[in-house]
Amino acid sequence: MNQPLRAVHRRAFLGLAFVLPAVLITGLAARRPQVVASSGHSSQLPASAQLVRKSDTLWQKHEIHTNFYSSADSARILYVVLHPVQSVDEPDPLLYWSLTAPAASGVPSQAQLMGAFASDKTFALQLDEHRAGYLILYSGAHQAVIDFARVEKLP
Repeated sequence: MNQPLRAVHRRAFLGLAFVLPAVLITGLAARRPQVVASSGHSSQLPASAQLVRKSDTLWQKHEIHTNFYSSADSARILYVVLHPVQSVDEPDPLLYWSLTAPAASGVPSQAQLMGAFASDKTFALQLDEHRAGYLILYSGAHQAVIDFARVEKLP
């Protein structure tokens, strides 16, 4: 009784030894390359960019050198480059731009996500008629505001 079952079992595993690698290779060959959609908020600093403001004391809890650049190409876009003196040790830091101050519970609902925070990364701020607002560092893992900077009227 066990002998016929062992024979079937042996044939099934021998068949699977050829079928499973073939399925794996076919699946790897058929998958599409993953395209990461760019939000358009982070960019390179244009060649025509000029430093319009520099501050080391904007942030409440961290010492982050903040440089603002303008470009002759667009008057409504201002570029910001952040360079923390010490690394931000919170997990998954995100940078937001908001016209209103952040609450203790989190980021304001109308805040714009600029992207994942990284040292010396260039972010493009879309300015409105107020030309002022708040830069907010938010930890996605802790779901809490890490720090924020009040940016007064920009040139």
